[in-house]
Amino acid sequence: MVVGWVDWQPFSYRNEQQQLRGLDVELLNAIFLRAGYQAKFSEMPWARVLHELKFGTVQLAMSANITAERQQYARFSHPYREEETAIVIRRQDADRWRGINTLEQLINTPDFHIGVLKGFDYGNTFRQLMARPELQPRLQMRLRLDQLLKMLQGGRIQGFILDPHGLQEWQGKGGVQDKLYILLHIEQTPVHLMLSKESTTEAQLQRINQAIDKLKQSPDYQQILDRYQFRAQHSQENTHK
Repeated sequence: MVVGWVDWQPFSYRNEQQQLRGLDVELLNAIFLRAGYQAKFSEMPWARVLHELKFGTVQLAMSANITAERQQYARFSHPYREEETAIVIRRQDADRWRGINTLEQLINTPDFHIGVLKGFDYGNTFRQLMARPELQPRLQMRLRLDQLLKMLQGGRIQGFILDPHGLQEWQGKGGVQDKLYILLHIEQTPVHLMLSKESTTEAQLQRINQAIDKLKQSPDYQQILDRYQFRAQHSQENTHK
C-alpha cells in the first residue's frame, strides 16, 4: 500500500542513516503487521498527499483529522493516537503577548499574524476560528514548517500552530527549540489513518481497524509511545476532528 508521508519530526522523518523513523511510521508498521499489509512510503508535501489520495496514486495517509471535504474522497480508520494543537511564538515575545490567554483574545489582537500549513486541518476549534472573516487577512499559509519558522524568526508572523511534540524537529539545531515558546494550548483530539476511496476498499479499512484495536490492546502500543515520550490516547473515542 502506497503511504504518503511528510518530513515532520517526531512523527515521520529520516535519521542520520537515512532510515525512515518516527512515531507514526512505527505505529503504522505495527498496524500493518497485524493487518497483513506492507507499506511503500513516498515522501511529499502534505497538500500533495491529499491531492494524490483523491486520485488514488497514494492509498493511505497518516495523522489525519476527519473533515467533510476529505470524506468525499477518503475513508477514515479508528483513531490510533492523539494530537495536541498549540500556538507557538518566539520566546523573546512571551512578555509582549502574555495578555493572550484565550483564542478569543488572540482574535481580538489585530497585529498577531498566524502561520498555518497548506492543506492541514488543525481540529474543530481552529477550523471554526479560521472561518471568521476578521482572521482571514492575518493567516499566512505555507507548504512547509521550516518556511513558517523563518517567517516567525523574521517577525513576519507572530505565531504558528503546531503539535508541541513537533518542536523536537529543532532539537540541537542552533538552539531554535529554546527560542520558541507555547503561548496557548488549544485542544487535544484523536487522529486517524486516511485511505483513498479511489484505490482502497471498505474491507481493507475493516482489516486496518481490527489491527488498530489489536495494537492498542497490546504492550507494543505503549512501548512505541514511550519511545517518543508520547502520552497514550484518552479512553473516549471522540472523532469530531
